[in-house]
Amino acid sequence: MRDAALFSLLLLWSVAASAQSAPPPVPWNPAAPENRQVLPTFNYATVETVLSAINARFERRGTADRPILQVTFRNGRRAAILFGSCERQGAACKAISIQSVWIRPANLPADRLAANIQGFNQRYAFSRAYLTQDGKPALQRYLTADYGIVRGNLAVNLLVFANQAERFAVEVLRPAPTTGQH
Repeated sequence: MRDAALFSLLLLWSVAASAQSAPPPVPWNPAAPENRQVLPTFNYATVETVLSAINARFERRGTADRPILQVTFRNGRRAAILFGSCERQGAACKAISIQSVWIRPANLPADRLAANIQGFNQRYAFSRAYLTQDGKPALQRYLTADYGIVRGNLAVNLLVFANQAERFAVEVLRPAPTTGQH
């Protein structure tokens, strides 16, 4: 009994020690030679290697016919990556749609939200901001790989989307300043 308790304590200590000594994430290296490789298609394996390289966490969702990745970027912003134009049950897809959706802020009037979204779209042409059918603010980026995509270009597109999601949250979802505030 005493040996079992001691073993449990040692196990807990080693788990705590390993969690504390985990190395910090390695920064993405845009100059790495693998970033010049052409990925022939999008699929779980090709996208997950890039997500790992940029220190994003992900979880597989969806089905074999409709693969989806739930992603949390290093800045904490979350998105879904939906694979499209797929052949062989998601093994060879030619497109991905990266999407984030937020709950509509209660303290932001609908007309102000629409104006914020319109302004965001005018400032940033490489993503599309819009309201879903049920009125939730959303951000989307669509990529194709009909003839392949360079691994580094996919990484940059994912990093840009994470940055845009952060900007969207700050610039679009903030409430209107009250009188006297700037």
